[in-house]
Amino acid sequence: MNHPTDVLPPLPENIHPYPVVADIDFAEGPIFDREGNLYFVNYVRNGTIGRKTPDGTVSVWCETGGQANGLKVDGEGYVIAADYGGKRILRIHPDGKRIEVLTDSFEGKPYLGPNDVCLDLAGNIYFSDPTGSGKENLIGSVYRIATDGHVTRLDTGLAFPNGLAVSPDQTKFFVAESSTNRLLAYDLSPDGRLSDKRCAIQFDTDTLDGIMFDEYGRLWIARWTNQTVDIVSQEGDLLASLPAGGDQATNLCFWETSLYLTVAGRHSIHRLDVGVRGAEIIPGGRVYRV
Repeated sequence: MNHPTDVLPPLPENIHPYPVVADIDFAEGPIFDREGNLYFVNYVRNGTIGRKTPDGTVSVWCETGGQANGLKVDGEGYVIAADYGGKRILRIHPDGKRIEVLTDSFEGKPYLGPNDVCLDLAGNIYFSDPTGSGKENLIGSVYRIATDGHVTRLDTGLAFPNGLAVSPDQTKFFVAESSTNRLLAYDLSPDGRLSDKRCAIQFDTDTLDGIMFDEYGRLWIARWTNQTVDIVSQEGDLLASLPAGGDQATNLCFWETSLYLTVAGRHSIHRLDVGVRGAEIIPGGRVYRV
């Protein structure tokens, strides 16, 4: 459930990251399904998707045939994967074996290499496509796959667009632009159009990676080589900075009142008991309207 943003509990202090999964080649893309299964990429070796079940069993769940990065779960329990190795977006059956390619090109050209993915509560899919882009090569883009399968390019000319998230009230869209160390904000229309592009916050240190909202509409940001998770308001105020427990904090997700953070420098996933739940991100959930 999402709550009004004018009722904000205090953010935690004295957080101690606790490792819960090890042996990840390059730790990225953590996400839970409704049953409490934790999915993440590159378990044991690059190109796999691992799964940690509620009873604690960790195994290779899927061989993607590429190299996935960001993951999310749709309303039917399928895993949506940004496969930058295969330059495509995948939809993977809950059995981990049947894989559907949702898109591998736009207007006749292959993608650069999708990095991360998110969904709105209507089931539309958004993904970043940054590979090879940067401040000196502004070719990164953000795309949307509508529920009918139609793909549109929402913005381009970006310097490594990375993590992305739809606000809990479904009216704003945020993108972590890694090469500029800034968080971009847009207004999001019901039909998926973006407008009023702006910089929500500019960081002085490197850099922004995965992002996700909590139930109070605050945005949590994996800060890569800054070794922190930073929490900001949608207006761009820095509210807190928590230790990641290692270098290369890549991405994050919530389960119950804990944050789960992939830390590539430690080849692991860390749990931070933050005392707050994530916003609803699986289609079919409730929408909080301001």
